[in-house]
Amino acid sequence: MVTVLDSQIVDLVNAYYQYAQEHVCTSVENFCQYYIAKEKMKKIDKPKETTLAILADTIESRLGMLFGRLSRFINLELKQLVEKVQIDTTEEMWYLIMIWELKQPTKSDVIHDIIAEYSSGIAVINRLLAKGYVQEFPDEQDKRAKRLKITPQGEKKVWACFQHLSVMAQEVFANLSQDEKEILHQILYKLEQHHTQRYEKSR
Repeated sequence: MVTVLDSQIVDLVNAYYQYAQEHVCTSVENFCQYYIAKEKMKKIDKPKETTLAILADTIESRLGMLFGRLSRFINLELKQLVEKVQIDTTEEMWYLIMIWELKQPTKSDVIHDIIAEYSSGIAVINRLLAKGYVQEFPDEQDKRAKRLKITPQGEKKVWACFQHLSVMAQEVFANLSQDEKEILHQILYKLEQHHTQRYEKSR
């Protein structure tokens, strides 16, 4: 005789099997976080049906609209952030952080990791050079090439950005529970990895 507990165990095992099929590098801990968050999310109110949402008759279209709207909210926050740290544009902030993170990259390295057009990327980097946040130096392996490094002035800007970005990130995700943040991170990471692979293949 199959009991309610037996049925629940079977459902749980099936859920884990499906999760493991979709996530190659996984663990029981990650699954548990995912499963708990998924069950909690069932209780969250569904979004209101706007006219645009009705016209967008697929889940992919609705996701696209939400991503677009959320990105605009975040861009508004970022504009306030760069004003606080006294950097002219959000692009300059991201390039400065990327140059710091990549540790003496070439210009092409930075533009590739930012996922930008070469001409627009060069323009941003040249502005950072002119402002004294970044400087160029010869590549030891290839004397024809040049590399970039952060100046002390630029490093101060990077750390100021990090401090404000940390506060901003907490505000952006403030209304999500820890479980919801975990599952959102897993989903977005999976999506980001997929598009990173496509981007690398297209180069």
